[in-house]
Amino acid sequence: MNPFSYAEYRNIITMVSQHLPIRDFKDVLKSNLSRFCVLRHDIEFSVDRALILARIEKELGVISTYTVQLRNNTYNALSQKNIEAVQEIKKLGHHIGLHQNPPKMSDKELIKYIQKDIETLEHYYGFEVDRFAFHRCGSNPQLLEKYVKVPNKINCYAEEFFHYFKENKPEDFRVHYLADSNHKWKYGHPLHTDYTKYPFRMQLLTHPYSWSVDGYSNMPNFNRLIKERNQELINDMNTETNTFPRELL
Repeated sequence: MNPFSYAEYRNIITMVSQHLPIRDFKDVLKSNLSRFCVLRHDIEFSVDRALILARIEKELGVISTYTVQLRNNTYNALSQKNIEAVQEIKKLGHHIGLHQNPPKMSDKELIKYIQKDIETLEHYYGFEVDRFAFHRCGSNPQLLEKYVKVPNKINCYAEEFFHYFKENKPEDFRVHYLADSNHKWKYGHPLHTDYTKYPFRMQLLTHPYSWSVDGYSNMPNFNRLIKERNQELINDMNTETNTFPRELL
């Protein structure tokens, strides 16, 4: 079983669900749960791969959150193809959120910025988008430190789901945060985590672009991803015009 393969992802979800109840962010806010895992996927580079993970999770009987970037240069969140893919993810029972990478601005401007982007997603997707998560927080840690609050929206980095600290991990650590950012498990691997500690609260973040049927290390994964996206571009160009050269298909 290769790392970052769909087989490994199935094992991860199976392992986690044996030790912790997998709940939605909204469930955690409603109840003071001492043990839980919330699942989140930040969609970067490939909506297609996100849909595959959503189908796998449906088969495994778990619900997750998929956050979409409206201002992403590598995919169009509002193309008809991606709208339909996101709508299918929603129909599978998952939740959709905004993945936001805001420029430096005041707190008041930031709230309006998030609200405007969420309204845009809601308009084109046709359903409520009730949550958001920030992108590339390492370059702007204040977004985490402030625990930004937007009226009637769930911040996936709120205190109930995330514990921000600058240097040394505090003794009263509230929520464990495991993430496959940059194609590596920086804060520990979910298959090698001690779930016997009580209380145990965890947020598990994975990025769909990192996962595939065979599983690849970072460089081969990006090579494969580029080929997938190139083929997608070729197919789209061929659909849009009758003059597209057959030799390029």
